[in-house]
Amino acid sequence: MLLLAVAVRAQQPFVTDDAAVTPKGDWHFEYFNEYAVLAKSVAPDLRQDTNNFVVQYGLAPSLEVNVDFPIIYIQRDTGSVLPSAVGLGDVDFAGKYQLLSEDPDGSRPGFTLNLAVEVPTGDRSTQLGSGYTDVVFNSILQKTVALGTVVHLNIGYQFSGNTLTGAIGIRTPGRILTGGLSVVREFSPTLLLGLDLNGAEIRTSQSRDRQVQLTAGGSLAVRKGATFDFALLAGRSDSPRFGILVGMSYSP
Repeated sequence: MLLLAVAVRAQQPFVTDDAAVTPKGDWHFEYFNEYAVLAKSVAPDLRQDTNNFVVQYGLAPSLEVNVDFPIIYIQRDTGSVLPSAVGLGDVDFAGKYQLLSEDPDGSRPGFTLNLAVEVPTGDRSTQLGSGYTDVVFNSILQKTVALGTVVHLNIGYQFSGNTLTGAIGIRTPGRILTGGLSVVREFSPTLLLGLDLNGAEIRTSQSRDRQVQLTAGGSLAVRKGATFDFALLAGRSDSPRFGILVGMSYSP
């Protein structure tokens, strides 16, 4: 059971990524539903419900490719000029390459690089899409610090576009610094719990915009190759004020 639990767990439900990649020739699928109460600064947008689908494939040894796409519902105030909207958001394509595999019992950490391109498939007029092509680079460091406890550190840079997913994120386009830190621990052969602090910031001559989000959650192995994922989140600035996430991960 312990081997089963370790094998099926990826980074979901946390924003901070892990250093693992899908083995060559294997598939991995993730789905989550996030219901979020939005920041007051984005009024008349009030709430957002995001259904996100992720498909990952091991293209080569140490190389994973993936695609993810969100179906978004934005609820707006009844007095809003724009009505509430539902539909496809922006689709994301990414490649993830593991340069260094972790030695859990030694000093060597895991180190992985990720490059993602998000294309503007969502309708910008209803704010389901950002209208920009996003290009994002992310570096991932992972180290086991105690039996069953793993720390992940992400440092990234967005070369173009913004971080919007529907009404959530930094609206200002440009060069954005991103980062995240998560600590996860296996409390039993089937239960993993953790905390994740994640953020992004852009500075321009006119503004300084940022996202800050704290996520507390975990995953429960429910059968071979499958987990139930859950989290509570709270944020400031361009992140949701609070929200709840439930989802699942599956490796055939």
